[in-house]
Amino acid sequence: MISKSIVINGIKDVVLLDEEINEKDLKPAECFIESYVSLISAGTELSRVFGLKKDATYPVRPGYCSVGRILAKGSAAFQPNVGDLVLFSGPHASHQIYDHTTSYGRILFKLDSRISPIEVSFLMMCWIAMNGILTADVKLGDTVAIFGLGNLGLILSLLYKEMGTKVIAVDPVKHRSKLAKSMGIENVVDCAPDEQVKTILALTNQKGADIAVDASGLSVCIESCIGAAAKNGQVILLGSPRTEYITDVTPMLNMIHTKMLTVRGAFNRLYPHKEKEGSRISIYRSMEYLSQLLIDKKIDVEKFISHVIKPEDVMTAYDGLMNKKEEYTGVIINWK
Repeated sequence: MISKSIVINGIKDVVLLDEEINEKDLKPAECFIESYVSLISAGTELSRVFGLKKDATYPVRPGYCSVGRILAKGSAAFQPNVGDLVLFSGPHASHQIYDHTTSYGRILFKLDSRISPIEVSFLMMCWIAMNGILTADVKLGDTVAIFGLGNLGLILSLLYKEMGTKVIAVDPVKHRSKLAKSMGIENVVDCAPDEQVKTILALTNQKGADIAVDASGLSVCIESCIGAAAKNGQVILLGSPRTEYITDVTPMLNMIHTKMLTVRGAFNRLYPHKEKEGSRISIYRSMEYLSQLLIDKKIDVEKFISHVIKPEDVMTAYDGLMNKKEEYTGVIINWK
């Protein structure tokens, strides 16, 4: 069978590749999946397309938020079954052979029939965002400042609001700030970066935020998180810093020391995929919880999506996500 795959060969060199795949001879843990939709992960993919990640290697097959139907399986006994519609952490492709035991994300999650494929494509992003909560010690009445209102930051703001905390969402891009307000986030800071810490302190009677989360992946925002955090507060690093940033780190380290801050990395590799002894938290438990939030429209995916594109238009989408942030937010690739 001929499959179409998106491949990043180098900086600004993105192609839609036709390639032959053999779906007849599957290994035991493999399954053959026909894709319906996949979600562009702006942070990860833009860092490769535009050369933001230093020493990145090419070619790259981007994407890890795909939804499709299982057409065939290997001999191993595993769920879901042939015919099931699934979320899986495979790259952007029309068809692929997927092994959930060795893939980067190791996700093979059967869809709830009440959720559309486009909604489910956001489940992976919701799970990644959820790590900005699971790694924190959250108390009722906490104030949480979230820096960066891309998909991760917006989802995280809604999740923290669902927990009953006071959320202060921060992003200088007016469109993102307006979107956050439309989703019910009351305290939105959309001033220039050099005014953000001062504004958060003003909103908290000079105390600062009990929890400050960087959801942008920008090193300068991590510095702002530390400046905006209250004494004995927590700083959670949800985004992945990729670009070079030169600064004097002493003032930042001094604030961590004198404010007695706890700084935690929140990369999404801390918890097991299925519940096991020693950890009641698992990816699958979180997926089930997040699925219910989607069903209840507490996370309304339609508000996140700005564009649904054909695979051949992916470079236009990458350019929009990079350079037209007032227009491009969530981009879905439609493989059907």
